[in-house]
Amino acid sequence: VLDGAVDLDHPCFQGADLTQLESWLLGGKCRCTSSGHGTHVASILFGQHASPVQGVAPHCRGIVVPVFDESEEGELLPCSQLDLARAITQAVDAGANLINISGGQWEPSGEAEVPLARAIETCAERGVLVVAAAGNEGCECLHVPAALGSVLAVGAMNAEGEPLPFSNWGDRYASEGILAFGEGVLGALPGGDVAPAGGTSVATAIVSGVAAVLMSIQARRGVEIDAAAVRTAILQSATDCTEQPADDCRRLLGGRLNVEGAL
Repeated sequence: VLDGAVDLDHPCFQGADLTQLESWLLGGKCRCTSSGHGTHVASILFGQHASPVQGVAPHCRGIVVPVFDESEEGELLPCSQLDLARAITQAVDAGANLINISGGQWEPSGEAEVPLARAIETCAERGVLVVAAAGNEGCECLHVPAALGSVLAVGAMNAEGEPLPFSNWGDRYASEGILAFGEGVLGALPGGDVAPAGGTSVATAIVSGVAAVLMSIQARRGVEIDAAAVRTAILQSATDCTEQPADDCRRLLGGRLNVEGAL
């Protein structure tokens, strides 16, 4: 999980196999007190089922690399593409099979700076799946790293499968993106509370959780974890506009998350 720092003392993480790494942020300019965003995202993945937040992949091993600092008002501060590339490399070196990035930088061209592009290429070469948010501007516009070729981009939909108004779309997302539920999802807050939140950040965590469970099934079957196969299964099983129409099919990206189909 590449996000804000996480409150690992929250009750929902009691019993979770979750570690927060020392990052360049923790060792330097970042105050890195637990962030609301990072804690909420991590709880969607790793919240234990005996707690108020039931995560999608509660028994998977998780690591957190803080990349976003938080202002005194509690808002996440931007992270440069170079620093994000460093964090991706750190996560890969720590043994991550999957990297959740519930954030991104708006980039009209859809192209990343060289260090970030190389880090994403390294992930593809080493069989690490990167799942990233499509963005919340509600426009036909691209974010990086979501727009990069091997990344699985995630937009947000409601319970009826309709794209939420703020969820971005774009040409690259049409073949490399998926919609997932992203409205009023319960998650943890620093200090022990819980609250609902929405956005492509939340939807990204749900897709990452499903991908992690699929990888765990591969591992339990005694086969090598195949990130590319998991990504393909999620994309190819998606419910598209021919199966469930929408007012604007472009906004469905590659389709709606279909967990049963992916399995």
